[in-house]
Amino acid sequence: MKKFRIFVLCFVVSFPATIPLLHAQDTQSVPSGPKPPLGDITTGWTYLWADQGHGERSNLNGWFLRPSFNVLNGLSIYFDSTNYYGGNTKGSINSHGFTMGVSHTLDKHWLLKPSVSAEVGDVRTSNAGTISNAFVFGAALGLTVPLNKHISLAITPAEYILLNTSTGVRNDFNAKFGFLFPFGHR
Repeated sequence: MKKFRIFVLCFVVSFPATIPLLHAQDTQSVPSGPKPPLGDITTGWTYLWADQGHGERSNLNGWFLRPSFNVLNGLSIYFDSTNYYGGNTKGSINSHGFTMGVSHTLDKHWLLKPSVSAEVGDVRTSNAGTISNAFVFGAALGLTVPLNKHISLAITPAEYILLNTSTGVRNDFNAKFGFLFPFGHR
């Protein structure tokens, strides 16, 4: 619980510093700019504050891989594979999430590119010799910070995860940090 409070405090304290960057819009109007990419691949580290039921929570760490395809201006579809590792009072936890979702980039002209996304899928969890599958729904706020035309930072400071397990509904909170690599051109 203490780690989560520290995480939330760091986010709340640091987020106002990004507001001036959000309003620093590109003032140049280029009618024939570069073609948008066909999609991108994002990979990186992920942290999950996982609800274990009965008031118990676990801190899980892992990695994610997310190929995404742009379908409309600012709208993309993606597949997300996420793996978490950690433990709770029963023993070690090994969790794998496989989801599909939709993401919308709010304004492509800002220095920071905020986005919202929603996803659904399945989470397979192994804990103390018990394997279970659960329906998962996620909703997230994200930021992309372009470093150059070949790579960007991808930050998801807040993602809500709802799991519907055989023993009840779980409410998890996720954060991700990684790199985005665009590919192809339309």
